[in-house]
Amino acid sequence: MTTPRTPCRLIVDSPADGAWNMALDEALLDAAAKTEVPTLRLYQWQSPTLSLGYFQQYADREQHEPSCEAEVVRRMTGGGAILHDRELTYSLFLPSSHPLAQNTQSLYEAVHHTIIQLLSQLVSQNDSWQFASCEKPSEGAPTTEPFLCFQRRSPGDVLLQPTKPTDTSVDYKVVGSAQRRRRGAVLQHGSVLLSRSRLAPELPGINEVLGENLNPEDLAKSLATEIGSQLRFDLQESSPDDFHQETEKLLKSRYASGQWSRRR
Repeated sequence: MTTPRTPCRLIVDSPADGAWNMALDEALLDAAAKTEVPTLRLYQWQSPTLSLGYFQQYADREQHEPSCEAEVVRRMTGGGAILHDRELTYSLFLPSSHPLAQNTQSLYEAVHHTIIQLLSQLVSQNDSWQFASCEKPSEGAPTTEPFLCFQRRSPGDVLLQPTKPTDTSVDYKVVGSAQRRRRGAVLQHGSVLLSRSRLAPELPGINEVLGENLNPEDLAKSLATEIGSQLRFDLQESSPDDFHQETEKLLKSRYASGQWSRRR
């Protein structure tokens, strides 16, 4: 018997500033808890923006000089800082009643496995590189980890790895995600690094490593279809305008506030 598909809102946004993007993510998490309806959101950033992990010190951004001119916002999820620029960001919101909301590691693995499958299909055949799930975390204590998320390694991260690694070969992290649970609902959002940003020049994207020309608009369409198929969602297009009032409240009380972004 075929498993029935779960109704799920699909929001594909126009590029917005960092504060709005983070406020809308929180509003959609609250909506998932209240309405019991999942949402998949795919979006971009209006200008290069540094998002700090929930627990990061604002002063730590001085560790990364190239991104000092970027707009700054603080996420409601943990982890290292991300320079959002030439990428696609996804957010998935699940109510507590959804099976994947009950095991957040399974959710993490399901979404990343879907992304690995899709990216492997989209890029040209390349015998030298493969998309794979990270198995080993970064070495060292969390306090000594790099400032930027994409320089860290956590189990489940999506990596571009050499198919025949040597002692001197390197891999590249191209997808990283983080989660937040509140009132039973779960948010998982993450970034697919497509191309190098001038404000994070040490981080090549998929396009540089593989010589590809993936763009966020086409990837958003493909990713929505693939997540809908693999996670058994019946995607129903929706508008962020439906959550405008809640987003504005969070924008004014938190994300547009320098106090929130700069808090210790």
